[in-house]
Amino acid sequence: MPADRGLPFALARYAALAGVVLLASVPLYFYLEAPGRALVPRLAAALVLGIALLELRTTVALRLAAQGASALDAALVAAPADDGVPHRLRETESSLRAALRSRHHFERVLWPRLTALARQPLPAPPARRGRGPRLRDVEALVARIEAEP
Repeated sequence: MPADRGLPFALARYAALAGVVLLASVPLYFYLEAPGRALVPRLAAALVLGIALLELRTTVALRLAAQGASALDAALVAAPADDGVPHRLRETESSLRAALRSRHHFERVLWPRLTALARQPLPAPPARRGRGPRLRDVEALVARIEAEP
């Protein structure tokens, strides 16, 4: 679409579009029988209005995108972590939190990692219905792994 040329240019375009649609629909209007005639002007008006609304939507979207994000939209985007904490450590923390909430996540993700780190078999922490183990039980497992020779 060309650069924004203002309201007079848009009105001229829509007048031209309406004229073309009118030229195409008038012969069809006279060709149809009486019950079908009412449909022709409705379809012609819907076509012109639909094209105008699509262009209006595109124009509004482009103008909103040019303004940048609002303060509310910017708040939804997570800020990058620049505090020196490695990304892998953040992922591990997130996985631990999820494992404490979900037994399935603990059994499928965290428990295989812990058993891979241990040289000796680890005792399974006590089961809680639908939830992962308590934090103190995971701390005890990690302390046991760290104490291994």
